[in-house]
Amino acid sequence: MAFGVDLTSSGTGFIIATFLIGLLLGVVVKKVFKLALAIVALVVVLVVTGYVNLSLTQDRQQTIYRTFYSSLHTVLSKAEQVTTLLPLTSVAFLAGIAIGLWKG
Repeated sequence: MAFGVDLTSSGTGFIIATFLIGLLLGVVVKKVFKLALAIVALVVVLVVTGYVNLSLTQDRQQTIYRTFYSSLHTVLSKAEQVTTLLPLTSVAFLAGIAIGLWKG
C-alpha cells in the first residue's frame, strides 16, 4: 500500500493504476514512433546523398531474411504475452493511451 492507496483491490486505486499504465504506454509508443520516423528520414537522406548504398546482393538478402524471420516467432510470442497482461478493454486504460499519444 503506497500513499494510502491499495492498488491490488478493485476500486479507485485500480482505476488510477490502469490509467497510469495506459498513459505511460501511450507516451512510450509515441516516442518510439517518433524515433523510428527520424531513423527512416536519416536513412533516406543518407541514400539520397550517396553515403549509403542499399543495393541488395544475395548475401545481404539472406542476412536480412535470417535476422528478421528467425526472431519473428519469438517477438510475436512475447507480444502475445504482453497483450494478455494489459487491460485492453478498460476505459481508464484506453483513455490513458489516448492522452499519452496525444500529449506525450
